[in-house]
Amino acid sequence: MVRKPDRKLVLLLLGTLLLVGCGVRQLARGEIEPPRVHLQGVVPGLPTREGWPLTCILAVENPNRQPLDLRGYDYQLWLEGKSVAQGASRQRLYLPPGGQAEVEFPVVVRLPAVLSLTPAALSGRPLHYRLSGGFRLASVLGGLIRIPFRFEGETTLEEGRELLRLYGQ
Repeated sequence: MVRKPDRKLVLLLLGTLLLVGCGVRQLARGEIEPPRVHLQGVVPGLPTREGWPLTCILAVENPNRQPLDLRGYDYQLWLEGKSVAQGASRQRLYLPPGGQAEVEFPVVVRLPAVLSLTPAALSGRPLHYRLSGGFRLASVLGGLIRIPFRFEGETTLEEGRELLRLYGQ
């Protein structure tokens, strides 16, 4: 005997698919703008046996007239062209319409990478960095669509010391 699917269950599934699909269409049509992400700073910590701890600080801004619910993020950090740290978080972030929030996340640059960068850092020449990752919008396919961010620049050991001094005040 073949059992017919429950009508209520089918309607519920169709309704859910329509709602989830709306977020994708809104993003594609420009009705929802992705959050704007700005690098506020990278605060170095004191090296440990595991590596060099950093705190990355991002400002996330909602340019929309409706709230944004972010379901976590992922990141990867490169120094001198080498991937030295990566991670992810499911930390949720609610941004009210036109609102802004800071996101701080810990990064630990692995010890072998720290040791390979030591000569360049001590030479006084700038170190090239790249931080990239993405946030996941809850309203777009339930958080499956990743909204990317990327920052590149250069820094010196002296700038890192100054940041640490200012942060400690």
